[in-house]
Amino acid sequence: MEIAAHIVGLAALTLAVISLQQRTHKYILSFQIAATTAWLLHYLMLGAFTGAFLNAIAMIRSVVFVNKGKKWADNRAWLWGFCAICIIAGILTWDGPASILPILGMLCTTVAFWIKTPKYVRMTAFPSSPLWLVYNLINKSYAGAAAEIINMCSIIIAYIRLDMNKDTQKTEKQ
Repeated sequence: MEIAAHIVGLAALTLAVISLQQRTHKYILSFQIAATTAWLLHYLMLGAFTGAFLNAIAMIRSVVFVNKGKKWADNRAWLWGFCAICIIAGILTWDGPASILPILGMLCTTVAFWIKTPKYVRMTAFPSSPLWLVYNLINKSYAGAAAEIINMCSIIIAYIRLDMNKDTQKTEKQ
């Protein structure tokens, strides 16, 4: 079962990295839906229930947020509702102080994915990775730990490749 959990984790890792390299908000969140589905299964297989429940919430959150621009999904109540649900899920699945880490990480990504501008999505999502990295190491989710290291590198690369060049070009034109 542990080997299968790590294989599912590697699939989730691949999808998560691909998501952060996308140019549009819609594609970032579309790949995030697939990644969180795989992470949900991975954490369930490892018995890391806080991580599993938070990823179930993240799947639903991404479905709602990918539809921003439609009247029903634009209400800011979604943002606050998902933040509240993450905190409640963390309390209900409390497994000691380590449970705080993914809760805080999920709050970062919830705010990040509410934002429409991909540059700010990446910048706001970044703090989530160190929090999940520690949680993953505690729960022996080596695929999860690798994912967070790669996610941090991926965000930095995407920022340089997609965002920093635009900032530099704007500065040079002025």
